[in-house]
Amino acid sequence: MIWRMLIIFLYFLTHLPGVSIGQNNKDFSGELKFIMHLQSRGNDKEALFLLENLNPDNQARNDSVNYLKGWLLYGQKDLETSAFYLTKVSVQSAYFDKSNFFAAYNHAYLFNTDVSLQLLDNFSTDASPAVMAMSGFQKAGVALLDRRLKDFNQYAQDFKGNFAFMATEEEKLKEYYTQISNKKNRSPLLAGMLSAAVPGLGKMYAGKTSEGISSLLYVGAMFLASWDFYNRLGPQNPFFIISAGVTGIFYVGNIWGSAIAVNRVDKEFNHEINQRILLDMHIPLRRLYP
Repeated sequence: MIWRMLIIFLYFLTHLPGVSIGQNNKDFSGELKFIMHLQSRGNDKEALFLLENLNPDNQARNDSVNYLKGWLLYGQKDLETSAFYLTKVSVQSAYFDKSNFFAAYNHAYLFNTDVSLQLLDNFSTDASPAVMAMSGFQKAGVALLDRRLKDFNQYAQDFKGNFAFMATEEEKLKEYYTQISNKKNRSPLLAGMLSAAVPGLGKMYAGKTSEGISSLLYVGAMFLASWDFYNRLGPQNPFFIISAGVTGIFYVGNIWGSAIAVNRVDKEFNHEINQRILLDMHIPLRRLYP
């Protein structure tokens, strides 16, 4: 910690007017190189601190500062703030394409998909074929995240494997489209009704076979125990009353749990496939912009 503070102190000391240590009045490019050196060593907090204290005097320098802030925050997974700075990079900047793509990706990851699509529409029609292809690819990924399957089909028509940096991921997005399209929509009401008829059957219907078998076994065992108490001790016996009450609670819980299982399975499916989509949207970006 002490040596980090020393780095910052020496930096400001060498940049104060009228102070002569080494070179006087280092230019803006030198300042950015020093900050990028800190970032390359993993000193992101120190680099951000120094960036906050820079005063760029023109648009190009301002773009550089915003790009570096956004990129450093992206590395720290502060995606919302990262996107804020990346979207401030002007279209005239050499950093614009990379900044705009990663800002759009950050918003897609945060499920601000409308904002992501707006950013992906910012590219000029005379942009390079690789940039336009990447824009369409990212839009296709966003369409899958939103489950807009018709829109995905339109974007996927341009998936021709012409660019090596995303050819594999184009095929993967098509696979996710197929998985989403083929997913069966199960009814929580039907799941509950099935488990009311046969304990655990609704969970099996929902796709939780092992949970369904467990429900069948424990509810069935409790029912048999209550039936035994009834036959041996009679309906007025406390053991039967308690056993029957507990069996009823677990029976109702089995019905409710089966209905919930349908929603749980849907959430698990959507979460898993969304994470895969986001990963395969990200990989080509890092290949195109290492």
